[in-house]
Amino acid sequence: MPGRYFNWKLAIVLVMGLVVLGATTFGLRQWRRTNRAERGLVLGNEAYDEHRWEEAAENLGRYIAMEREDVPVLLKYADAHLKIRPAQRNNVQHAIAAYRTVLRVDKGNSEAAMRLIEVYFGMRMPGEAELIARRQLQVNPDPELRRMLALAMAGQRRFSEAAVELKSILQGHPEQILTYETLGQLIEQRPEELPELPSQWFNEAVKNNPSSAMAYIARAGFYQRSGNMSEALADLERAEKQDLSDPAVRLRLAKELINANALDKAEGHLSVVREAAPTDQGLWQTWAELALKSQSQEKMSSIAKTGLTALSSDPWDFMLMATELFIRSRELDDANDCIAKLRQRDIAPAAVAFLRGLIAGEEGRLFDAVKSWRESMQLGNKSPQVRLALASALTSLGNTQSALWQLRTL
Repeated sequence: MPGRYFNWKLAIVLVMGLVVLGATTFGLRQWRRTNRAERGLVLGNEAYDEHRWEEAAENLGRYIAMEREDVPVLLKYADAHLKIRPAQRNNVQHAIAAYRTVLRVDKGNSEAAMRLIEVYFGMRMPGEAELIARRQLQVNPDPELRRMLALAMAGQRRFSEAAVELKSILQGHPEQILTYETLGQLIEQRPEELPELPSQWFNEAVKNNPSSAMAYIARAGFYQRSGNMSEALADLERAEKQDLSDPAVRLRLAKELINANALDKAEGHLSVVREAAPTDQGLWQTWAELALKSQSQEKMSSIAKTGLTALSSDPWDFMLMATELFIRSRELDDANDCIAKLRQRDIAPAAVAFLRGLIAGEEGRLFDAVKSWRESMQLGNKSPQVRLALASALTSLGNTQSALWQLRTL
């Protein structure tokens, strides 16, 4: 019986065909992944620029799944996650992971380090913040990072160590105004552990930086907290004569002017900030505080509507303030519309319950108001504002005993 013949040529052709097919399939898969990543980068950047944070995070995430060490994109990806509302733990963890990746790739990246430290402060984890600050300072001895280190120490009740660090910064960097302010405030808050005069450091800030608006603004804040309003106003006037080209400095000046009841001056500065940064969240939050303090229903309504329009692509943080402005100006339909949008996204349920109570109170539905304010407290709102509102409503309903109990907890 003749032996079977094995067709080696055919086998080789088949093997080569399989190799080519495998390589083609792999290459096609890689091309698709690369194309998907590149499209994710384009769509992610567009969404980021338009403040569509969920889409930005999703699409930029597709890109960094392929390009894991692209630092600028990682920073945007982290920022987008932190700006998603409502804020979720999962988003924060994605941001932390992205910032840590940046610091692994670019050990001297101070932006990532500062952002990560701020995240840990927000999570009440000063120990982690200290760890990041110390690691970063090994490669980048930035004075602002050292101030963050001092804040992390203070957050762990190591007040004396924090004060020593702050004083050490100022010895080499007398231009660091926020460091003077941080040290002065620390001494104000912990006089039993730091028996010094806080005024010394605010005065030193001005002495060493006589042309700095922030030095006068910081000292004005100290004077206001000390009840010395005339000196506070004098310093704010001095600040107005300095360089205010930085919108953040001008905004801080406006805040201190509001605290000093100089509302017209404050509004003038807010108008200037608006020209430079019309979509700044801090601008509209500050303007809302001014409107509330003015007690002008017309101003409150105007700021609520104008702010929501300016922040239409990212309204959620301001919408809570806008809702209160609408309530105080008795535009309850607009207030209810805002509350419906906030509840739909489950944003700040404790704050929303408080606002629902305000609406009920404005409409004379005191039992509903009490119910909403108690719900707000159960959800974690223990602010004096909600306790005072609840006590007032309980008093009006004749329940003076419960009202007194609320007042005692203030």
